[in-house]
Amino acid sequence: MKLRRLVTPCALLLTALLLPGCGHSQVPLPSLATVPGDANVSSARGEYIVRTVGVCGGCHGADEKNPDGPLSGGHAFRDWRLGVARGSNLTSDTETGLGNWSEAEIVRALRNGQRKDGRLLAPVMPYQWLHEMSDADAFSVARYLKSLPPVRNAVRQDPNFVFKLGKLFFLAPRPGTTAAGPPSGATAAYGGYLAQHVAFCGECHTPRTGLRAEPDKSRLFAGMTKPPKDFPAKPPNLTPDPDTGIGAWSEADFLKAIHTGVTPDAETMNPFMPWHQLQRMSDDDLRAIYRYLRSLPPIRNEVSPPPSKK
Repeated sequence: MKLRRLVTPCALLLTALLLPGCGHSQVPLPSLATVPGDANVSSARGEYIVRTVGVCGGCHGADEKNPDGPLSGGHAFRDWRLGVARGSNLTSDTETGLGNWSEAEIVRALRNGQRKDGRLLAPVMPYQWLHEMSDADAFSVARYLKSLPPVRNAVRQDPNFVFKLGKLFFLAPRPGTTAAGPPSGATAAYGGYLAQHVAFCGECHTPRTGLRAEPDKSRLFAGMTKPPKDFPAKPPNLTPDPDTGIGAWSEADFLKAIHTGVTPDAETMNPFMPWHQLQRMSDDDLRAIYRYLRSLPPIRNEVSPPPSKK
């Protein structure tokens, strides 16, 4: 009798996992009609976001040491919650890349986490941050990716049982959205938009919490004392706390650190921080990010001992 009670729910669960109708409903495709003036959408803007601000080649590049190379994918991320997720091929190859995807389908994957065929992207792709990327920027990214030369590279995903179970019960694409974004300029508002929804500053420098290791947005940019295992370094506290953050940094210090890879304390940044690409950002964009970080509440969180304590 006890065995029957155990087998019945297990059989129901297995049946649910195997049913073909268990996929997520399609998120509505975004439209270029929401962008005021097609001139705001350009491959050049997309290239700036992909290669300089977002540094997408760090995950989607064929060569991990050269994020400026072909975005043909393959980099593996291993996590017990997901299995093995690999950076997808973002080139225009029609069989293994995005050649048969429309710009709108690329934007939906970028901001909502849903593939062309309706499947959910593993949340190692940070669509929870990119969800608020403006329509103009998102379509610019799509336009740039569609312009990339095709590279044939079939990338295989190996999701585990935990991820498949999560998709069934609590993981889902982000809802459809349209976003305008603040006006560009050296302002805290625009810096917050860049740092959270275009670059991945928030993804790396915000502590994670809970079984799902989700960003703790009540402690934005407070650094990570316990980063994921594939992080070779602990991303530091970027809040304006004077002792454990960057409260003592001037705007000039911040720009110099990004331009040179050396902090005001003469510490060389770990190469995991893609300052070689970020240094190409416009000074106004870097100033905007600095001014946003200065507007955050200071959070005391000593990620690693300061030089005087080493």
